[in-house]
Amino acid sequence: MFEQQNICPYTGLRAFTEEESLYFKGRDQQIDQITAQLEKNKFLMLTGASGEGKSSLIYAGLIPNAKAGFFRAKYSNWVIADFRPERSPVRNMARSISGKFGIQAGTVETELRRGYSSLLDLYMNSDFYYDEQSEQWQSLSEDEKKEKKRKASNLLIIADQFEEFFTNPENFYNEIPSQDSQIVVNLMLETARLALKNNIPVYVVCTMRSDYIGQCSAFRGLPDYIGFSQFFVPRLKRCLKSGLAGC
Repeated sequence: MFEQQNICPYTGLRAFTEEESLYFKGRDQQIDQITAQLEKNKFLMLTGASGEGKSSLIYAGLIPNAKAGFFRAKYSNWVIADFRPERSPVRNMARSISGKFGIQAGTVETELRRGYSSLLDLYMNSDFYYDEQSEQWQSLSEDEKKEKKRKASNLLIIADQFEEFFTNPENFYNEIPSQDSQIVVNLMLETARLALKNNIPVYVVCTMRSDYIGQCSAFRGLPDYIGFSQFFVPRLKRCLKSGLAGC
């Protein structure tokens, strides 16, 4: 098949994208495992060595799996808000959410800086969520309810390359996280906690190089969440690697 289409199923150091999921091979078991873990816990810290396919496992594995209906969640549709911390974690998270929710990035950033449940509040007040027990829902017409159900979507928050919270001095200096870093990490943890407690279809995934696990103690509560829901990406077997490299 690959020869006929002149496609190499190996992307080198670049991560596989969602559009390339057809060529993402050898990780079916891990995809099933992280899907089940995220379904149950609402939070997942995906760790592994550099270059072992952490981002690929999410973008070419978990996301296509969820959109294809192999993820048990409240709704069938998905909204994916992904970002990298880089040097402005709050701003980057806000831009990602803004693009999906149709709200100005500045407004989203202001809300996120409130902390606590602000990220979950943005979702629950959006067109992507409805509560059949609420007075607002009961007051809607049947046509309005149908439209709400059509738009309803689960929310997946992805913080890719989480180690940037530690590698960029703007985020981490003298072993102390910046205020913006603390805001974003606290938001993700609190969002996952409240989503699990109240059965809200919001899920949080982080990908991080495993050699930064020790640094995570700088964030209050983060080591507990890593202990609660971590998945280590194993190395691909040599036969699979050689098969891909020989394309």
